[in-house]
Amino acid sequence: MSRLLCLAVALCCTLEARAGTLPSFLSACSASDPNLSRCVEKVIAVGGGKFAKGIPELGIASLDPVHLGRVVVDNPALKLTFDDTVVTGLGDFIVNSFKIDTEKGKATLDFTANVTLKANYDMDGQVLILPIRGNGQAKIKITNLNIVIKYDYKTVDGYWTVTGYEDSYNMDRAQFKFTNLFNGNKELASTINRVINDNWEPVIRDIAPVAFQTIISACVNEAKKLFAAVPADRLLLP
Repeated sequence: MSRLLCLAVALCCTLEARAGTLPSFLSACSASDPNLSRCVEKVIAVGGGKFAKGIPELGIASLDPVHLGRVVVDNPALKLTFDDTVVTGLGDFIVNSFKIDTEKGKATLDFTANVTLKANYDMDGQVLILPIRGNGQAKIKITNLNIVIKYDYKTVDGYWTVTGYEDSYNMDRAQFKFTNLFNGNKELASTINRVINDNWEPVIRDIAPVAFQTIISACVNEAKKLFAAVPADRLLLP
C-alpha cells in the first residue's frame, strides 16, 4: 500500500471514529438528572460558541459567520435582493433558557445575540410609503435579537431526528445602512437612511421574515447534523 493511500485510510478512520463521538467542548448530561434542562442549558452556554464556529469533521458548517447566499424579499411594496449575505455574531449568543421533555420528545431553546448582516443589495419599491431604490452595500445591525426555537424529536436507529420545529423572534433595535441609494444622490440617501432608522420597526417587519427564517433554518440544520453524527445515548446518558 502506497504512503498516500495509507494516509487516506488513516484519515478516513479518524473521521469515522470522530463521527460517533461528542465533541470535547460538549459534555453529556444524564436523562435521570432531576435538573436535566438546567444541565443541558449549562452545556450549551459553555460549548455553544465553539459549536457555532463549525465542526468540519462532523460536517457541521460555521454559524459565525454564517453564509446565507441570496436572500430575496418580495412583497407588494418592496422588492429587495441580498446577495453574498453574511451574518456574524451568533457565536456570542447568551442562553436565556433551555427546556427538554424526554418523554414527549420536545425541547425549547431561548437565546439572544447581537448580529450584523452584510450583503450586496438591489432594492426598488417603497418603505413607509416613501420611494426607495438603489444597489450597493447593505449593513443591518440587530441589537438583542431574541430567538426561541421549539422542536420535536424522536430516536430513529439510535439517533435523534428533528421531526418539526416552530420559532419566534424579537429584537431591541435595528440599524440600517444602504450605500448608493438613488444612484448616489447623497441628499436623498441621507434623508431615507435617517427615516428608516428612526422608524426601524415597520421597516424590519418588511425585511425580517425571509432573512430571519433563513438564519434560524441554518441554526436548526447544523444542530440536525450533530444529532445525525452522534448517537443519542452519547448526547444524553442514561
